[in-house]
Amino acid sequence: MFIILLLCCLIIGLITFGKNWPAAPTAAGSMVMALSIFVSGIWPYMSGQSVNSLSSRLLVLGTILIWLYLLASYLTSIRRSTFYRDHLADPMRRLAIGSWATGTSVLLINVYYAFGAGWINETVHIMAVLNVVLWLFYLWSVLSGWRQLAGGSYRGRWDGSVWLPATATHSIAWMIHEVFDLADGLWVSRTLIAAGMVMYVIGAWQLWRQRAKRPRTKQSYGRWNTTYVMVYGAPAIAAVTASATHAWSAARIMDAWWIILALLLVVEGREALQAMNRIRNTGWRTGIGRYHTAQWTRLFTLGIFYVLTWYTLPFLQEGSLSFVLHRWMLTGGGWLLSVLFLLELTFWLIALVRHWGQPAPESDAASNTGMRVRHH
Repeated sequence: MFIILLLCCLIIGLITFGKNWPAAPTAAGSMVMALSIFVSGIWPYMSGQSVNSLSSRLLVLGTILIWLYLLASYLTSIRRSTFYRDHLADPMRRLAIGSWATGTSVLLINVYYAFGAGWINETVHIMAVLNVVLWLFYLWSVLSGWRQLAGGSYRGRWDGSVWLPATATHSIAWMIHEVFDLADGLWVSRTLIAAGMVMYVIGAWQLWRQRAKRPRTKQSYGRWNTTYVMVYGAPAIAAVTASATHAWSAARIMDAWWIILALLLVVEGREALQAMNRIRNTGWRTGIGRYHTAQWTRLFTLGIFYVLTWYTLPFLQEGSLSFVLHRWMLTGGGWLLSVLFLLELTFWLIALVRHWGQPAPESDAASNTGMRVRHH
């Protein structure tokens, strides 16, 4: 029944707006990733509301509506006969399809716990199977993209999409554990987590190999740069999945937390310096006040680390330095992330209203993955 309702909404939307439905970049699935993490990890801790409370359910419903909007956009590209050009032709955009699988996985976990009962559970199971199929198709596309990238023929800009195969694989392991009651599912979780970490290493090696071959160029101040946020985001979701599935020991997860924290400080410190440079040279409005899909990726990586911090809190002795640090990060970081989510959602709504009904410029469609550096 729920699937039929979703399909009816999509059909009505596509008939009403047709080819004028706004085009979404491939990595716009990071928006669902980020919002789902906010609903499942940040909101319950900050508000004290349970995952099946009225407020949590309303937030889940809002995320479902955004998921439907993005799904309609991708289906509309098929109607425009531009799906391959928009999402598959460029290998980096092909890798960014991982945001679709990841966002759907976390969203289905939220739906399962917020509305888990009867036919809704059955619907979530069906959607989860379809998401696994999407993930398998994505892996096939990733192998094709890796061959193209390894061949040295690609002349575009590399970005953090190289780590999305690992992120998507870890999210599938998390979803399978939460949604399906497998009698002996630990080996599935461990296998998928290990496979994801291998993909993470492959992505890091590819990016290092590409950057070693090309001379470094000075980047302009008017660009967003979130290339490396997945450096700590992918291991963070691996650790969260390992914690949820009990695939790793508590000591190993804590070791991972400290490593991920170090990566986060390095990456976000670098990004903060670049943001200050942009503000000095172009002002607040141009420097950090414009919407870009890439910022959802950053919110997701910060959000998944927040969830990992919440999960590792019970491992610590009350009153210890690590315990105090965790509590401080959960309280202060929760408020900070809530403000950032609200700002980014406002920027998105403003951009959506401004560009509604306008076709995406072909130059943008050919270059934008939603995660890479882009001029404003």
